[in-house]
Order: sequence, then C-alpha cells, then structure tokens
Amino acid sequence: MHISFFFITFVSYNIFWSQTIGHLLSAMKESFTEITRLEPLDVFYVGERIKTYFEYPAHCHEVYELNFVENGAGVVRTVGDSRETIGNLDLVFITGSKLVHVWEQGTCPEQEIYEITVHIDPDTFHGPMIDKRAFASIRRMFERAQRGLAFPEAAIQIVHDDIINLAHSTDSFASVIRLFNLLYRLSLVENARELSSQSFINAEEGNEDERVQQVKEYIAANYMHDICLQDLADIACMSADSFSRFFHNRTGRTPNRYLIDYRLGIAARMLLTTKQSVSEIGYACGFNTLSHFNRLFRESKGCTPSEFREQF
Repeated sequence: MHISFFFITFVSYNIFWSQTIGHLLSAMKESFTEITRLEPLDVFYVGERIKTYFEYPAHCHEVYELNFVENGAGVVRTVGDSRETIGNLDLVFITGSKLVHVWEQGTCPEQEIYEITVHIDPDTFHGPMIDKRAFASIRRMFERAQRGLAFPEAAIQIVHDDIINLAHSTDSFASVIRLFNLLYRLSLVENARELSSQSFINAEEGNEDERVQQVKEYIAANYMHDICLQDLADIACMSADSFSRFFHNRTGRTPNRYLIDYRLGIAARMLLTTKQSVSEIGYACGFNTLSHFNRLFRESKGCTPSEFREQF
C-alpha cells in the first residue's frame, strides 16, 4: 500500500492560503506544480491512503489524474471555478495540465476517509493508438476532462471494485489492462459532468463542426456585447430555429445557454483576478443589469458573485 506519494515545488506555501484565488492562479504560474512519483517508464502510478484530514494545498500537474474519495461526505472539492461539497462517494478525472484543484476538509467529521489517486502518463495516449476507432469514447472523455469531469454516484458504485483492484494490483501488465478497462467503462457514463467553465480555464475543445467552431469564436470575441440568436444563425448560414436545433445537437446546450455559461466563466475569472466591482464585471461580461447577473450566477454557481469572491 502506498501511503504518501506527493512531492511539490513552490515559491511560497502561504500564497495558497491568501484570501483570493487570484493569488492561487498567479502562484500556479510561479511553479506551484506537483511533482509526482510517476516514473518515466511507467504508464501510471497509484497512491492509496486512509486519512483523517485533507491538508494538501491547491495544485496542478502535467499528468492525468483520477481521484476517488470514499467516506468523505462534507469535503469541499474545488476544480477551476467549480466549488462543491461532495457526498460519500466522489470520483473526478482531470486532464487539464493547468487546471488548479484541491479537496478541503469542509464539514466532514469522518476519521477514516479513504482516498485513491491515480496519476496517468499523458504520453501513453498521445500516439496513433488513441486516434483509433476503438478509443473514440475515451478520447472524448479526455477532452471533456480538461475542465474536470465528475461522475455520478451510481456510476462510481459500478466501478468501485475496479478502482480498488487497480490500487492493489501487483502485476504491471495486468494493471495496465485494468486501467484501460476502467477508463473505457468511465467513458461510457453518459451523465458525467464537466466542472470548471471552459472560458474560466481557456480550455480548447476537440474536433467540432466548422460552423460550431466559428460560432464559438464569434462568442469569444463578442461576449461583452449584445448577441442575438439570429447573429449566430447568420454565421452558420441557417435560420434561427434550424441553427438552435443544430447547435444543441452538437454541444448539448442551446446557443443562449452556451453564451450565458461562457460569460459566467469569464466573470468568475475576473472576480478572482481583478479588483473590479461586481457590477463592473457583470456589465463587462455582457449582462445588462446587475440583478440579472446575480440571478444567473447564483443559478450556476450556487452563490452570488460577491459570495463567490469571498469564499475563494
């Protein structure tokens, strides 16, 4: 059993416990990057531990991470601009090399929190193999996990034993087969959720229809201005109704929902990295009224913009 496997280089530990995550983001640039015990010749590394308290600071890393927590109800999980209180079971997959994440104790009273962390070498999946048809669902999962991907409890229960067996596997080749099987089963979970806003972390999306890409590029360049459905439909050379169905079928969101989410991601970043007032940020991100901005932000993040800034 591996009890501890994290090493870290950083400029100042106290940076991460400042009052704003703006300091956290700047600290990330100053090398607050985790150095794992994943060896160059290994496909992955597993750390397993029973702990009473989460004390590891916020961090990011080049390797892919699959993090499993059991018996941690009340723990607060932060991934990018997503901050949630987890239940008894939590499973998150992260492939974004600059995606800051941390698990904090929150209100969890348990004395035996069980955690398994799997660090995976990205180079294993950067060759021609990942482009093969058989890996299509895994490839898509990797793309989505740039923003952090949380799996529902029902799915975690299904793969629970797979994760435990992976942690206890002693045969190198067999363990790689177990990992591939686990990733494949997770890639088939339909209701896994992206956590961080795409616009918050500037994540690039995978191959998309050219018309969808053009619309997203237009939104990225003009989110601060009024944008109507017909503006976007004209870019795709479609009627408004046809475009709305087309965009939803390919992204899972309506054009309006995508626009709102994009603006909220930018707003979240500005709340944490600037000293502008909430109203200034709301107007800068294209929201016409402060009340509208507050309402949509609360619906998305579970708190007001001011509370979001204070919590981080």
